[in-house]
Amino acid sequence: TEWAEGQDRRENSGKSKISQAMWDKLLDMSNVPKKMLPGSDQKGSFSHGRGAAKTWTDEEAAERLKSLRPVKNGRLITVRFDSTVGDIMPWSFVPTQLDVKVVPGETALSFFTATNHSDKAITGVATYNVHPPRAGLYFNKIQCFCFEEQRLLPGETVDMPVFFFIDPEYAGDAQLARINNITLSYTFFQTDEDDDDDDDDDDDDDDHDDYDSADE
Repeated sequence: TEWAEGQDRRENSGKSKISQAMWDKLLDMSNVPKKMLPGSDQKGSFSHGRGAAKTWTDEEAAERLKSLRPVKNGRLITVRFDSTVGDIMPWSFVPTQLDVKVVPGETALSFFTATNHSDKAITGVATYNVHPPRAGLYFNKIQCFCFEEQRLLPGETVDMPVFFFIDPEYAGDAQLARINNITLSYTFFQTDEDDDDDDDDDDDDDDHDDYDSADE
């Protein structure tokens, strides 16, 4: 799609809209253990939103799929989805379904829909939380859009995936014995550098090329 091609162009250019300060803020706002977030030593498939795909993949979690099995006679866990956007961000951002029911050890795929309601391209990035916090120890994302730049054109709507499973060990945690509901919550923020900077850079490059051509 045009959106995916645009994302690829940004990734290949090596440009990032995420400052180090914003990156640190996104990580700090998540209540999930840092070792489970992209960008940690254990998550080598992601690095500060530079040169990565529009979704990141946890290679360790993906490798577990080969042996992952749903807990036999396991209780159903309802995973509810919540979404918000920053105050200044002209986007709507909602889950395509309110919840899913899974057994620990079972994978699930869900989507969130984002729409840019402004008249210019906007780049955003999301962080997430899991509630109750202890459940976050067992919430494993295989692939997700969070912590990655998402650039939407004016009026554009996209569906963004999250592929996950709850670790089978969830069923054996006595502190979660009565917890059958988990909330996965995302917040999207507009990046703190304007997309117009890219346009200015492109214009400067064009002017420079024209100048070089004139010299020739």
